Amino acid sequence: MTWSSTSPLRIAVVGSGPAGVFACDALLTWADKNEQEVVVDLFDTLPVPFGLLRHGVAPDHPRIKGIANNLWEIGQDPRIRFLGNVHFGTDITLDDVRRHHHAVIFATGALADRTMGIPGEDLTGAYGAAEFVTWYDGHPDAHPEWNLTAKRAAVVGVGNVALDIARMLVRTPEQLEATDIPEHVRTGFGATAARTVSVIGRRGPAWAKFTTLELREMEKVEGVTVVVEPSDLDDDDPAARSHRESDRRAGQIHAVLQKWAEHQAEAGHTTADDAEAAALAAGQKVVRFRFNRAPVEILGSADSSSADSGSPGAADSPSGHVTGLRLERTEPDGTGLRMTGETEDLPVDAVYSAVGYRSAALEGVPFDDASATIPNESGRVLDAPDGQPIPGLFTAGWIKRGPSGVIGTNRSCASESVTELLADLEAGLLPDPESPDPQSVRDLLESRGVAVVDGPAWAAIDAREKSVGEAAGRERTKLSGRDEMLEVGFAARTSS
Repeated sequence: MTWSSTSPLRIAVVGSGPAGVFACDALLTWADKNEQEVVVDLFDTLPVPFGLLRHGVAPDHPRIKGIANNLWEIGQDPRIRFLGNVHFGTDITLDDVRRHHHAVIFATGALADRTMGIPGEDLTGAYGAAEFVTWYDGHPDAHPEWNLTAKRAAVVGVGNVALDIARMLVRTPEQLEATDIPEHVRTGFGATAARTVSVIGRRGPAWAKFTTLELREMEKVEGVTVVVEPSDLDDDDPAARSHRESDRRAGQIHAVLQKWAEHQAEAGHTTADDAEAAALAAGQKVVRFRFNRAPVEILGSADSSSADSGSPGAADSPSGHVTGLRLERTEPDGTGLRMTGETEDLPVDAVYSAVGYRSAALEGVPFDDASATIPNESGRVLDAPDGQPIPGLFTAGWIKRGPSGVIGTNRSCASESVTELLADLEAGLLPDPESPDPQSVRDLLESRGVAVVDGPAWAAIDAREKSVGEAAGRERTKLSGRDEMLEVGFAARTSS
């Protein structure tokens, strides 16, 4: 595919997470193959790139470093201009990016929490997954404190994020010593009091969304015993059995859970309650899986003395504090599940909802509130769900397809969107920008007083994090917040 113009193709990518960076990579690959010039402005609200990879993945995942290194290498290409600390909708608008670029790719991800829609979600000690994840991952805008004094916690959800949260709740500061978490987070984990963490799934394990690798990591945490109720394994459910036979991952997950249940039986524990009690008596922490249970209410008390977990750095909720989670047993009905009416109250001091992330609407960009995505067809932005394409606007990643897949899924997702963009380019459907000069964007932001973190400033932040980490014997230690990042970045820019 070639393009007849002699001027560079100007593309704006809004969001520098995996989807945004992979979109940049696809554009560079096209440019190299076709000997075309391209200049990509990679905008982000944060002062640093990589989005979910940096601020949404548990820090005890060393294998993520390989992906981070890949994104870093892509980002070092001089044809990509990182412009961080730029807020889309205020610092720069949709009209602005369209005036300076041939096309725009929106890849802002999803980092708001979906709610469970049950009573009690406003209680102190009831949290969304994103709140906790962004805290322990050192998000620049996260509150610096988190209350970890809950001895009993429930995590609602059976995806990888739920497993990350459960695993982090039973971690010790010593086990996190080699990770890149900021020092204030490392200190915060010194107050970890969790003894039992229950992972709650509405359906049986055959329908769990976590990966086998993530599940197996749970048993590798020192000082932790994994507990499974054998009756939760759905061995008598024909639909679950058929799904396990046709879905390799579901079969592997069942095998891991069954192995843990068999170990309990071999130790003489006939029920999960027996296994949990024995582990706690032996000084172990417990992560317990509870399937076929739907949360129907978070229970609370207005008596502050009953609370073991307060809200992170905020005043206590006037509604009270979490004291329990009411669960209703479910059972398969052939195609899904039915509520049985049988309830149980699980005593807990904190509830973490990990039932999915939700994207936020962007100023001036069509948004489908029902799916929390930008309406699109293969990445082409539509003016409404089932509407018509808007020339020059594209989307990629979670805001395109919803919060699904793993990090690598974003590569194919971004590639699809860029393919559509290039097809429109070849067909002459992309609008010509009024001010394509790359410097015009920087001039615009400077005229508005925007403190842009550019490539050199980002490099200075990266170098400082590595320096602080190496001094403590680890690869990196994240800086503690936006102000510190800006101070380091701008000091380097001023001195250069």
